[in-house]
Amino acid sequence: MKQVSEKHEIFSGFRKESNIEAKLLVGAAFKDDGLTYYKIRLMMFPGYTYYLVKNRDAVDRYTVYARMKIEGKETKFLNPVGSGVLDSKLQSYLEIKFPLFRAHMYMSLYPVNQ
Repeated sequence: MKQVSEKHEIFSGFRKESNIEAKLLVGAAFKDDGLTYYKIRLMMFPGYTYYLVKNRDAVDRYTVYARMKIEGKETKFLNPVGSGVLDSKLQSYLEIKFPLFRAHMYMSLYPVNQ
């Protein structure tokens, strides 16, 4: 079993300039050693895992997928359900958007101690 190297908390709240106000913990993102993507677990959907993957063509953009498929040595991500963006004004968080829910969430860029 792989050891989880990082856990990043995910919050809902309201963005006010460079801060997040009325923060409420809604989940976490986990990054295992050697992997390039995060596994997202949200408290409102227990038992489901989403995958946060950095876009190849932009250093500040991410896509959230609902499925991951491993074929041989290749990992494929399927069913995009959201997006993420690194905003220089929001220095400590990655903003994650889920259009279906009209929800904005914020992943801390700093891992918590486990």
